[in-house]
Amino acid sequence: MSDLRIINVEKQYKQPQQKDNPAFSLQPVNLTVHEGEFFSLLGPSGCGKTSLLKLVAGLLPPDHGEIWVGDQNLTRVPSEARNFAMVFQQSLLFPHMTVEDNVAFGLKMQKVEKQQRLKKAREMLEHVGLQGYGSRFPGELSGGQQQRVALARALVANPRVLLMDEPFSALDPGLREEMRDLLSRIQLEFHVTVLFVTHDREEAFSLSDRIAVMSQGEILQVGTAKELYERPLTTKVALFLGMKNIIKGNVEEGCFRSMDGCFEFLVDATTPHAPSYVIVRPEALQLVTEASPIGEAAIQLHGTVEQMKFNHGFYSVKLSVGDSPLTCSLSSQQAEGFCVGQTIVLQIDKKDLWFVNE
Repeated sequence: MSDLRIINVEKQYKQPQQKDNPAFSLQPVNLTVHEGEFFSLLGPSGCGKTSLLKLVAGLLPPDHGEIWVGDQNLTRVPSEARNFAMVFQQSLLFPHMTVEDNVAFGLKMQKVEKQQRLKKAREMLEHVGLQGYGSRFPGELSGGQQQRVALARALVANPRVLLMDEPFSALDPGLREEMRDLLSRIQLEFHVTVLFVTHDREEAFSLSDRIAVMSQGEILQVGTAKELYERPLTTKVALFLGMKNIIKGNVEEGCFRSMDGCFEFLVDATTPHAPSYVIVRPEALQLVTEASPIGEAAIQLHGTVEQMKFNHGFYSVKLSVGDSPLTCSLSSQQAEGFCVGQTIVLQIDKKDLWFVNE
């Protein structure tokens, strides 16, 4: 297997005249990206995502650590000899070349015969939905079409790894979704290994087999979208993933008690006795009605409606439960007739509670 392995890779950016005080430090990174996997680096701006991508590409030298693909150590191999391809936020097409020549340029550098490289370029343009566009120039294309050309140019040389640095962030929402669908289809069709940088949670969740959440130069957690969302390791990961209901408290004598005293319930015997946070996913909070009475393993909560916002067929309802704010998701039918100031009764199954210590 030609897995991409990042082994103890770190990088420090020095401040001028302050060699002992780095401006930014990428902490030792250990990652394995499996052959054919779509792997995303997710985190806020300045967390080190692009630096790690450049280290993998060979555009930056690491201070320590190694980059391997399969049984080959690429750490000191020049970027142009790694057989990686990179797609940036801007398409960076050659404006004086036709679309076809842009796509074929990498093959030209590899000394591929002209007729063969043009044939491959035309085939790849067809794969990205640009059949018949080969004779046009980049200036005649839309932003989304230019990114399709950039993707075709990256894939035509059959790279070991495709590196992508927020390639769709400059596009409008409709085009972003269209390009995500295209990339997902192309990645599966060609079984190419992708290392993808993004700060967009939705983008990472919709595209990735696995995701590494990054913050301040270190990787906080690696997992599938489902694992990260349902089982974040820390409140920092949970907050970055947009989770609203994080309640601080303590586990003592087999019971969780929130700091404000509004939440108190028995916990599983395996839950460590320590200061803790309980995370409640909004969709796990269910409305108690005659048709849906409280379950045996459920906790009942009384909340006062503070705000209701409609979004994609559901209402996001903000509640106050004692002094604690909570957010739940209700269907339009469930929310019908509710108003601000009203008290509603919710339940949550204990199996849907998730505890973290920091």
